[in-house]
Amino acid sequence: MVVHRKGLRAWVFPFQAARFLILIANFLLVAAACLLVAAFVGYAIALTCSYAFLPAEWTKALWQWAADLYDRSSWFKAATMTFFVLLFLPLLGFWPGRDPIADAARERETMRLNDELIAARQRGLL
Repeated sequence: MVVHRKGLRAWVFPFQAARFLILIANFLLVAAACLLVAAFVGYAIALTCSYAFLPAEWTKALWQWAADLYDRSSWFKAATMTFFVLLFLPLLGFWPGRDPIADAARERETMRLNDELIAARQRGLL
């Protein structure tokens, strides 16, 4: 029985190790995504506070810092694009908007064609 347990452990260990590595990779991906969102939310809060409470020169300097970083860093460009794609992706599901009148007309035409097809089949069976 002991040999059986040790053999089972030797067989299961690689699968447990692979599962653990997958969990680590998922954790790192989720942590990076959360860090990305937190960084942009923090930057948005800093800009909002600078507009509300700080002089205009400081706000302009904050914008210039972000623009310079965007020009220099391909990582910041990729992160900015990814953030805005993820931000606006749910909105793209509604754009361009569908015409409900055209959709209703299309649905009525489909129902009429289905009814005609059913009637033709019933006539063919008789």
